[in-house]
Amino acid sequence: MGSGRSASSALRRVLPTPSSPNIASGGSVHSEGSRLRRLGVVRRASLSHKRATTGYLDALGGDKLLKTAFVTVTDAGYLPAACCQLKSVSDHLGDVAADLFLVCCDVSADDVANAEKFFADRNMPVRILLPNFVDERIKPINRRWPRAAYLRLYFDLIFDDKYDRLIYLDADTRVRSPLAPLVETDMHGRPVAAVHDFIYYLTGNIRRRRRELMLKIDAPYLQSGVMVFDWPATLKDGALARARKFLEDHPEGCQEAPDQDALNAAFEDKWTPIDPRWNLHETYLNFGGRLTPYLEHYTSTKPWSKKRPARWRAAAAWYANELRDTAWADFVKPQTVVDQLTSRLVFLRFRYGPKLRDAIAGKAPVLLGVLKVPVTRSDDVELPWAPRNRKDVEDMTKALVAEAAQSVPPIRPPESVLDGFARGNLIGLA
Repeated sequence: MGSGRSASSALRRVLPTPSSPNIASGGSVHSEGSRLRRLGVVRRASLSHKRATTGYLDALGGDKLLKTAFVTVTDAGYLPAACCQLKSVSDHLGDVAADLFLVCCDVSADDVANAEKFFADRNMPVRILLPNFVDERIKPINRRWPRAAYLRLYFDLIFDDKYDRLIYLDADTRVRSPLAPLVETDMHGRPVAAVHDFIYYLTGNIRRRRRELMLKIDAPYLQSGVMVFDWPATLKDGALARARKFLEDHPEGCQEAPDQDALNAAFEDKWTPIDPRWNLHETYLNFGGRLTPYLEHYTSTKPWSKKRPARWRAAAAWYANELRDTAWADFVKPQTVVDQLTSRLVFLRFRYGPKLRDAIAGKAPVLLGVLKVPVTRSDDVELPWAPRNRKDVEDMTKALVAEAAQSVPPIRPPESVLDGFARGNLIGLA
């Protein structure tokens, strides 16, 4: 391993114990898959249809069984959501044979017991891991992000090379589609695959991000909430150790999203884009509409918050139903009419506030001076996060779907598909 330290030595406890009903006896979610493994059975399949009851066949070798792990991380605050996330994984595995892991820090014994019960009551073989290095190694660089947000940077200290694919999913994601295509992702010889964090392209914030992270002038920027790792290749490449070193050496450039920023620096030119429907985050869910999500990512306002938008109503009901008979039955906060109106007003301000400011800058710039608002925007500071319009959102995602399908060459820079770019108009400034 790149760390030079065994994975087993990095774990304080592994819960549940082997005798517990919610741990996979054969490393497989499905008993049939375990039985076939014990018998040494591997079903062959063609490259065009690679599914096998016991897993997936490598597109190059043709007979190599891909051993897969799905991993979510959490602390006490997100624990109910993380348990629901893994429930959504379990519900969409189909014939995929995989191990499910919940990696935790800053949780109590009662928290762990509640999670164990959640999984046991649903007959879900989830292994709960508590790394022993958190206090020593994880030092948050700001107060916005908790220690759990950094855990994915340390997976090489937790998981050894027994897995061919390690698929990481944020705790605030919800799977909505069968997972077989995600497991089958063609990595094109690269150690990781992910979705573009296209909100940066849509708003112009990508220029500042590239500068602060010292990326190439046309570099894409991945969203780390869904990542498919060729795990042996990732260990061999040492990318996670590089990410940790980058974060240590350049904390000033990683304030916005520390783990994601460091991963982008470490994996520059080494990640494969996948269909954005595998990580349709809040920007698209609020502004788009043509694509049906394979996975929803609630990146800002959560479905369990009383501040949730109306679009999250069905998601809130799903979380409430999953948690109904648990210790977290009150996790999804009820919404009053005032809460609903406030949520709508917040969104309208987010959506139209930048447009109002632009109109004032054009018609009455003196007023902005009175309000101490800069008349012109600058790449030196954070630009508004609202896309210019719905067309931009749809154009961007349509292009990224085509890129992932290899219907078009890699798009560099990705924002070049947006209106005005070819004429030299800088998104977010012009």
